[in-house]
Amino acid sequence: MDFNLTGQQKTIQRVAKEFREKEIEPIAAKIDRENKIPDDMVKKMARVGLLGVNAPKKYGGSQAGNLSFLLAQEEIGYACSSCFIIVHGNNSLCNAIEHFGTDEQKEKYIRPLCRGEAIGSTAFTEPATGSDPKAITTIAVPDGDYYILNGTKRFITSGNHSGPGIFYAKDETGGVSAFIVDKNTEGYSTSAPWGLMGLGGDDVVDVYLKDVRVPKSNLFGPKSDGMGILYWVTGIGSRLSNAIATVGMAQAALDESIKYAKERTVKGKHIASTQSIQFLLAEMAAKIEAARWMTYRCGFLADQGVFIRKEASMDKLFVGHVGVEVADMALQVHGAYGFTKDFKIERIYRAMKYLEIVEGTSEVQRSIIAKILIS
Repeated sequence: MDFNLTGQQKTIQRVAKEFREKEIEPIAAKIDRENKIPDDMVKKMARVGLLGVNAPKKYGGSQAGNLSFLLAQEEIGYACSSCFIIVHGNNSLCNAIEHFGTDEQKEKYIRPLCRGEAIGSTAFTEPATGSDPKAITTIAVPDGDYYILNGTKRFITSGNHSGPGIFYAKDETGGVSAFIVDKNTEGYSTSAPWGLMGLGGDDVVDVYLKDVRVPKSNLFGPKSDGMGILYWVTGIGSRLSNAIATVGMAQAALDESIKYAKERTVKGKHIASTQSIQFLLAEMAAKIEAARWMTYRCGFLADQGVFIRKEASMDKLFVGHVGVEVADMALQVHGAYGFTKDFKIERIYRAMKYLEIVEGTSEVQRSIIAKILIS
């Protein structure tokens, strides 16, 4: 792996950092408190190229690759705001459609995602299922030139926003197929957003499909190969995206802790001069660096065309734990002040547990890794 970033990668990293500092950081606490991302945020992201980092240039993207996307996502995640979830959703969907979609699907859906005219979603989970494809109850029944979809999907990020979503359902063969569904079409409805412990503004909803008509041309990838597509999407996109956002937040936790330790005095001395605080800061820095380079390596391998299902699960497992550990140590540095909403670490602490769980719990990741190791 070449540890030197290219000129393009450095530019993307810089643009993302400047955008985060100007547009997100000043209102991040407000977004969390009011549970709402400003309506114009998506278009602002699109204008600086954050929504199509890995999308083909012919459809309005930068075609900069997976590692470049991770560099941008790390900067957006640093703000500890749900804004990084929009960056993830659109880039992930662009990447999936480019990889599995037909020319017609690419032409229809990628450009609006890059422009911020649509917000993408992925819908697999259901109320009574976890990651078990045999337990899916959403069905897709052929009807002429259409499939008719019926079912309920749970915890669907941005499921209430217009744009394409990749929905998984049992087809007429009993296998699981993927479909591109235009959200908010006839028969499509959602619940109110779930109240989350962390990352306010992340619109996570249940989706209800009642006789939703989906053109057969919107079958996504080979018929009955939905699980293969899901494994690719979660491996290349979702798990790495959440891992690098965790790294960004962990770095913010360390930076906040260093700043606090240099300012906070006890008995006339800054607490940064005490060995116990220094050891916490050193441990945090070491864990973050390991997590960062592990995630960068996954992005590098993905850019080489490697199917990184095992590596992505290992990354998600390791980085998820690091994020929670670093947030806990940062809270220790801040003491009682870290428990107040006046300090950013309180927001980071809540968000880290969410990131450890979402896109597959640690138990799911261990199961995937073990099965691959012994196969």
